[in-house]
Amino acid sequence: MDFLLVAIGGVRDSSVHGAVTARNMLHKILEVPGLGLVRVSEAVRSIHKHLDSISEPLARQELLRALLLLGSQFSEEVVGTLLGCSLSCDSVAAEMWKMLTSQPKSTEKILRELTGVASLAATRALYVILQEQACRQEVKELFPQLYVALLFHVTHTVQHTALQEREHNQEDTAAPLSPVRFAVKAMEALLLCAGYKEQATFMMKHGRWDLLMSSDTHHKGVCLLARAMVSLNVEERNWIFHHVMAILNDRDDRRYVPAVALFIQLLKCPDLGSELEDAIVEEMSGLLRDPKTVVRWLALKGLLNLALHPEKVGKLQHLLPDVLERLQEVDRDLIRKAIAVLKHLLAGMDRQSASCAAVQVAAQLLPLFHDVRPGSSQEIPSNCRHVTSKLQVLSITLFKDLLELVRGPNRRQMKEHVLQSLVPLLLLVHDERPNVSQVCWDTLSSAAQFLRWHQLSGLIQHKETWRSCDCLVIHYKERADDFLGQTMAFLQNPQTPVREAAIRFLGLTARKLDQGSQDKLDAICDNLKGLQQDSKSSVRCLASQTIFILEAFKNQPPACCSLWTLVHRIRTMCTAESQLIEAAQLP
Repeated sequence: MDFLLVAIGGVRDSSVHGAVTARNMLHKILEVPGLGLVRVSEAVRSIHKHLDSISEPLARQELLRALLLLGSQFSEEVVGTLLGCSLSCDSVAAEMWKMLTSQPKSTEKILRELTGVASLAATRALYVILQEQACRQEVKELFPQLYVALLFHVTHTVQHTALQEREHNQEDTAAPLSPVRFAVKAMEALLLCAGYKEQATFMMKHGRWDLLMSSDTHHKGVCLLARAMVSLNVEERNWIFHHVMAILNDRDDRRYVPAVALFIQLLKCPDLGSELEDAIVEEMSGLLRDPKTVVRWLALKGLLNLALHPEKVGKLQHLLPDVLERLQEVDRDLIRKAIAVLKHLLAGMDRQSASCAAVQVAAQLLPLFHDVRPGSSQEIPSNCRHVTSKLQVLSITLFKDLLELVRGPNRRQMKEHVLQSLVPLLLLVHDERPNVSQVCWDTLSSAAQFLRWHQLSGLIQHKETWRSCDCLVIHYKERADDFLGQTMAFLQNPQTPVREAAIRFLGLTARKLDQGSQDKLDAICDNLKGLQQDSKSSVRCLASQTIFILEAFKNQPPACCSLWTLVHRIRTMCTAESQLIEAAQLP
């Protein structure tokens, strides 16, 4: 090795004779078979130091041949040393990396070594190498390993950048040469080099690469990027799958979320093998209960991927309790995914199992009917209404579908949930969003049929809202307290028509209370007093009128204030001809 170092140093000799001698010496050394080389790092550093100052083509060729020999025999030490020589991968280092991967024998070794190094320098080196067509075959053969390595490095870079932002209270500008953007560019180069041009183009459209660069959307970017994995052959997918499973079992926090994202995308593949299904279901159960919201979101997405294969849905049925818990999440997007999963689970059950499960699901759906932001009586901005309405429509539609699944003894349990749904549905038919209003009418019709209540069914068919409410209150007067409790929640609804409907329904229901129920009447009036300061004059007026009538009913002896008088007054309030309401609605 001393001779090699001398020859490398002599190639840049200022005298022509000395340089030629050193070049010939280097050539002879490289021709010696089984040459034992030591001090490899010194040789690599010397090549990096002198290569840029050598302009003579033959001398540069011999120097790069020496590097190629070192790389094929001592790939680990050569890679480590060259990464240390230039963290930014300068032009000299770039030329050396290209030389190291110019021959198939050394290319595979160098690529394998680089996949085991999680650093920006290694990513920059890979980016340079992936630009070369000469190593395309080796890149294809090692694609799964390179893909996973680069993906986890992108994740590490995103996490590190987010940490720096929090420490310095700065936002990531994703500058053209930022570490995060460079890592993503390396991933793009890998897809192109490996022949996944379609996937690279897909990520380029609509800024999907940008999803990878943000800590908030990184998991979604990984899911999109993982689509390339589905088109791999079985051996390559199995390698990635088992590698990812090992990471999940080790619970490596730095790589856990992207590993989950990879895992759930691979569940789309139809040929994972039945022997893996039990392990997959067990893993999904843990992911659904993970403390991280993003992991639970990914788990539900994974269940939807599994549901693409109907023959696998049967094994997922015991996950029903875990999925039902997700209906209590704060994140609406997560709840919507849980509802989509429930549809698939129920569809894959036999009739008896589906009937029992439908009762459990119905109980969890009822709170989602009235999905509004708490503590606000303001109107929903028009550009945000679809966010709320989508969840309401999904939950109410699923509730309606559940009614068709219930059989035999489960009907009695389901009847209770149906009765609990009537007041919210009757109030929400006043929702200003047509999709919400219509789905409520449709579900009311199905509910009346389920209850075999022909009178209510006829009223709903003709959309006679207040006659339907009156029918409900008269028929189930013993449930007046429950109706009042449900209606109170709607007094703070963001939409004016729904608040007005809630006030009217309180008046209708209060007539079923005994005059001795002073505390309940007081509670109703107290709640209505809060609406006397409402931003809408129609609501203020209606609240004041209802309070006046209830106070009169509460304070007068029974003989002086008959129930029929109160009924007449309440019904007058509910008609469109009420002059007081019309005047209140004028500007």
